[in-house]
Amino acid sequence: MTTPAVLIGVDIVAADRLARAAARGGATFTRHLTTVAERDLGPGTATFSVKESFIKAVGGRPPGFTWHDFEATPEPPPAWTGELLDEAAAELTAATGLALTGGAAYTLRGACRDAARLRLAGPVAGAARWGSGDGLLVSLAVVYVDRKDARCP
Repeated sequence: MTTPAVLIGVDIVAADRLARAAARGGATFTRHLTTVAERDLGPGTATFSVKESFIKAVGGRPPGFTWHDFEATPEPPPAWTGELLDEAAAELTAATGLALTGGAAYTLRGACRDAARLRLAGPVAGAARWGSGDGLLVSLAVVYVDRKDARCP
């Protein structure tokens, strides 16, 4: 099977920078960045970095963007997506020395979903991996055509 077209984004950020932002913003920062449904599923303190990697994958923050355009979900991504993430994560690990051990599937909504659909021509979904160490958070996101959901909401 040939791997379909995907959009890929990477983010590397200083962990202390995010910790300071989270401390300043508290619960408001968390509500602004995450949906209720994903707070127990997502990457926790790496959420900002993961969502930044999705923003890069879809080509930036389109008009109408919100942080809730990306939501972690409990379902696993398709197997081929996991294999693609494994390969890309291994390259990031080699480059940064940090293992990307966290992961989740993501639903794309709103302006970011629409931006991704323009580039991939179909219903879209996402998946991410992340890791931290040595004062850094590293995240990797892929956006792909979601063949299981041909409804294209």
